[in-house]
Amino acid sequence: MQKIAIPVLDHKLSPHFASSPLFKIFLVENEVIVKESLMQRPSQLSESLPVWLAKVGVTDVITRGIGHGEINLFNQHKINVFVGVIPDNPNDLVQEYINGTLETHDEQIVN
Repeated sequence: MQKIAIPVLDHKLSPHFASSPLFKIFLVENEVIVKESLMQRPSQLSESLPVWLAKVGVTDVITRGIGHGEINLFNQHKINVFVGVIPDNPNDLVQEYINGTLETHDEQIVN
């Protein structure tokens, strides 16, 4: 089972991971989306976003732009990060991920 998080803004993948107030969370089992929910980032987050998402059980993150430090934190929590994804409908992006056709571009990693 996988739990995939996508930062969203205006019902699309947010261009900036760290500033996104909402995350769409998908539960995927046997290559089928079995549940989806919208989670609001806590306003008084006492830890980093990677730590918070790890605590809610996220296994994978699909994002546009993200920093090296956040990627390292995700890696420490054994969360896969897919970077440089073109903003689109989150459901379509997860389906592309499931199908193995999700396009990523590492040049969207920021310092």
